[in-house]
Amino acid sequence: NVIVALSAPLFLVAWEIVGRLSNPIFFAPVSEVLSELVAGFADPQARLLQGLVETLAVLVPGFLLACVLGVALGILMGRSNLAFQVLDPFVTILYNTPRVALIPILLLWLGVGTVLKVVIVMLAAIFPISVNTMAGVRDVSSQLTEPARSMGASERQLLWKVILPSTLPFITTGLKLGLGRALTTVIVAEFFVSVSGLGGILHATSTSFEMAKMLVPALILALMGIAIDALLTWLEKLVLRRYGG
Repeated sequence: NVIVALSAPLFLVAWEIVGRLSNPIFFAPVSEVLSELVAGFADPQARLLQGLVETLAVLVPGFLLACVLGVALGILMGRSNLAFQVLDPFVTILYNTPRVALIPILLLWLGVGTVLKVVIVMLAAIFPISVNTMAGVRDVSSQLTEPARSMGASERQLLWKVILPSTLPFITTGLKLGLGRALTTVIVAEFFVSVSGLGGILHATSTSFEMAKMLVPALILALMGIAIDALLTWLEKLVLRRYGG
């Protein structure tokens, strides 16, 4: 796609121009940010690599837990009217509750540490995933499920052969929405719980007004988000191709 191929270079050019014309205290050109990014990974004292590892140690398990539990919860609520009636009010409340409001409570329950930050990230991502999965499961037409039932398909076969392939676009959308929340929340967790990871670096550089260095963690998170989003899209296409969709 020509438009997609041109959009990224045009964005970088615009970023560079605006950065050059702006006060260095408020913004920095992309060339300076990329220079700080390279220097940060090359210099062991810069803590950038260590910060990235610390953030991934929270983000990866938290997001994976949210994926597994969110999809399972969405399927349960989508297939069972009783589960939907019981769980939907709690899911709605927690979906709309800011994660920051839960941090003091979770801090008392779990203490300060990696487990707390993983749980915060998981809670941020799980509900967009579960809500979208549930919507997809409930959207599956009886025209798809009834023929399978008439041929003697079990509930397990119905789930794996009919419902999940049909629901996959909804699940992928939920995963992408959950990823966005997870990336945001991991920085919030590192700010509030313990100054560590990319959030800790962002906090340290913001107090010294080093805009180029402050934008480096944000750029890394953005690139991570783009990469994981592309991976999810590729996996969706792969699975749909596998099922002939």
